[in-house]
Amino acid sequence: MQTALLYVVTAVVFLGVDTIGIRYLIRPVFERHVGHLLADPLRLGPAALFYLAYVAGILWFVSIPALKTGAPMQALLGGMILGLMCYGTYEMTNYATLADWSWRQVVIDGLWGTALTGFAAWAGVAALGGRLT
Repeated sequence: MQTALLYVVTAVVFLGVDTIGIRYLIRPVFERHVGHLLADPLRLGPAALFYLAYVAGILWFVSIPALKTGAPMQALLGGMILGLMCYGTYEMTNYATLADWSWRQVVIDGLWGTALTGFAAWAGVAALGGRLT
């Protein structure tokens, strides 16, 4: 039951914060550089699959181990590392292969994913009192 609650809290935080970040930080930069590639309307199915799987990955690799040791700060750091690896892979691959991709996109989205993943992992662990029972 605790794992399900951890998943829900982490997902709500991740989705809530990411919605704001995409709208005000990420989308304007992407529109400027690769606006002609953006889907209109947004394809919600693939987005939902990503969020469901990514939050599960956060729990598996970061939050559950941190919760077992009662270390919310471990979740923050581990989440930031996971976010840097995942968002970094996406950004650097796009920069390497897509002509219109910019360093600005790499830096902004990479830092966003790093901070967002760390914060969501920390928030989930902290909300459960920092300890798996």
